[in-house]
Amino acid sequence: MHFSNWQNKCTAAWLIVLSIIAIVLGVAWLNKDIHIQTNIFALLPETHQDERLEKAQQYVSEKLNDKIFLVLDAKDDASLNHVTQKIQSEVKQSDLFHPLKPQLDNEKFAKALYQHKVGLLNESDKTLLEQKDYQALTEQSMLQMMSPGMPITAELLKQDPLLFFPRYAMGLSALQTQTDIQLEDGFVTIRDEKGISRLLVLELKNSPYNIEYQEKTAHFIDELNLKIKQYQVQPHWTGTLMFTQFGTNSAQEEISTIGVGSTLGILLLVWFGFRSVRPMLTEMVAVGTGCLVAFAATYLVFDEIHLMTLVFGASLIGVCVDFSFYFMAMQSQHRHIDGFSVLKPVLPSLFVGLLTTLFAYVVLSFTPFPGFRQIAVFSMVGLTAAWITSILLLPRLPALNAEPAIRTLSFIGKIRSFVQANNPLRYGLILVILVVTTTSLFFLKSNDDIRNLQSMDQKLKQEDQYVRDRFMQQQGSDYFVVSGKTSQELEKNEQALLLKLEELKNSGKLDGFQALGQWLPSTQQQQHNIKLLEQIPRGTLTEYAQAMQLDPNDLLAWQNQLKQQPLLTDKIFADHPLAFLQMSSTERLVMLQGVQNNQSLKTLVNANVQLLQPVNQLSELFKEHRIQAQWLLGLAIILLMLGLGFIYGKKSVLPLVLPVTMALMTTFAIQVWLGVEINLFSIMGTFLIMGIGVDYAIFYRHGHDHPQVVGMALFLCMMSTFFSFGLLSFSQTYAIHCFGLTALLGVIFAFIYATLFTSSDDKHVVVQQYQSKN
Repeated sequence: MHFSNWQNKCTAAWLIVLSIIAIVLGVAWLNKDIHIQTNIFALLPETHQDERLEKAQQYVSEKLNDKIFLVLDAKDDASLNHVTQKIQSEVKQSDLFHPLKPQLDNEKFAKALYQHKVGLLNESDKTLLEQKDYQALTEQSMLQMMSPGMPITAELLKQDPLLFFPRYAMGLSALQTQTDIQLEDGFVTIRDEKGISRLLVLELKNSPYNIEYQEKTAHFIDELNLKIKQYQVQPHWTGTLMFTQFGTNSAQEEISTIGVGSTLGILLLVWFGFRSVRPMLTEMVAVGTGCLVAFAATYLVFDEIHLMTLVFGASLIGVCVDFSFYFMAMQSQHRHIDGFSVLKPVLPSLFVGLLTTLFAYVVLSFTPFPGFRQIAVFSMVGLTAAWITSILLLPRLPALNAEPAIRTLSFIGKIRSFVQANNPLRYGLILVILVVTTTSLFFLKSNDDIRNLQSMDQKLKQEDQYVRDRFMQQQGSDYFVVSGKTSQELEKNEQALLLKLEELKNSGKLDGFQALGQWLPSTQQQQHNIKLLEQIPRGTLTEYAQAMQLDPNDLLAWQNQLKQQPLLTDKIFADHPLAFLQMSSTERLVMLQGVQNNQSLKTLVNANVQLLQPVNQLSELFKEHRIQAQWLLGLAIILLMLGLGFIYGKKSVLPLVLPVTMALMTTFAIQVWLGVEINLFSIMGTFLIMGIGVDYAIFYRHGHDHPQVVGMALFLCMMSTFFSFGLLSFSQTYAIHCFGLTALLGVIFAFIYATLFTSSDDKHVVVQQYQSKN
């Protein structure tokens, strides 16, 4: 081949670039250096809050994310115990989880508490001691000693003659919101009218967002479920891993569905338009090269690529075919002319069409959302690469026959000509559309709940709800971070907070809370309790000993040895399920349940007590960025008008921008009528509409001497986008659904309004340029 012209030189250079990228990516993939991110929350922006609070939020997230909660429902003890042992054995052999240990060795924990009982008093005993009501105190101890069912030993009476510890232990049991929960063999178990249920907590050995790990655990769980059900035991699973597994699977399915659906839809379109499958093959080449280059560029910029980026990337085919359809439709009318000669006069409009689409993604890249920035980079690079491939490849191929499709769709051109020739009708339609849509926009509602971001399977939701109802009592995601300069100051701050939370609980503003301070009195409090015990008069102890037929010397010896006894510390709670609440020696967490009054909680915040509400805070962040995106959309339209005015002149701005603006308004008006609440993703979809919709207007503006051809080509363009984003609107992930629905409605109305209302530019005459070539 002689490289004597620009197209051959550019093609050779482009093939070299693609080959290098393909080799580099292939080697990286074989070496497993490419990381596919599946964590849906990696799409979110950083909250930019206090570093200490970010650390706490990450700590809590890791503690909750690295666990799977399994509830076993059994009819009898034998099957429950057998299945428990079976699961322990299978988990140990799998090497996917840490060994399944009892949640708490109750006997060992009770023994440790007993050895450090000296400063442990329940509220009733502490109050009586502070009031020096020793008679009521000793009477209470006497009644307890005489109560049936209370195991009293000589050793207990010697070490705890007034039975403070048994009453303290009973107070701890009252902290359980469910009185029917018991620890059996170290596992939390419930026995009630529903049957026997046991909670097992499995700790992951890998990240729940690792795709390979998700596949292995899913296979393990499926096999384990079959074994469990053989013993007539019903398993219920929940945890971050379960939801990420579903999210990954649904995303992979959506990639396949969108890819296959788009391919089939566009295959039908190209056959209808050109009576050949060749355009489909050339588009697959263009899209393939676009995705290849986009994947490499995105990975180079971000060091990883998100699965959701690939989902949106799969819809890229619905956008880049617009340029190809337009060119092939024009080429079909001038079969006797060389392909590159046909390309030359339409290249400016194709290039401007690419720029306007890229402009939409450029604006998208300025959002603070890492996910949107990734999608923007992927799409910009992918579209540009696909566009380059198309203009270098398509002109080399023979022209196709589009006449049947042009005749079939000639009604589009006729409708356009009729409306364009009837100015009263044209302006009347514009006025009606503007009035109706503007009025409807006043009723537009938004929903910025962060939970809409995650795809959710109904069965998984039911399983999660069952586990929560059975054992977790609607554990919330809100919590306080309590800190202090020293451990003593931390304990003091926590106790002050717990008193206020107890008031909120009693007033119905809070269902409950969990804190180490409920189980572990502060060192200062324990020392205070010991002083109260030392202040008990010797006479009172002697009288009590005589009444209970005890040796008075044992009681006096007990009182004298109080200061020598060890105090209870957080080390004793190292194996307790609530141990994770101790972040460090100067930081603790207080978990909240059933927040009924948010404002009341905020009044408790100070320098040492910070409230974290991840769901609320991220939802609020979503709202802020949605509002910013709305302003950004307005700014983008203004910038687009300035750019179009610079290229085509001031008089061309309104005809090019009005149709897409009306399409945006109509899109949101229809969502109002359908009762759809918009969110950030809906707004982001409008940027795509803006880029594509302006393309339609530009092609109509330039193609006035080929109205039937342009109408047919743009109809095919609109339908190709319809197939791509129409499928996105059926996504199980609500965020993608909103994006897809907005883009779907937008491109349909952008095409309709561009067809009806975009004026032609009589100065741009394509036919004469082609004729001059002859």
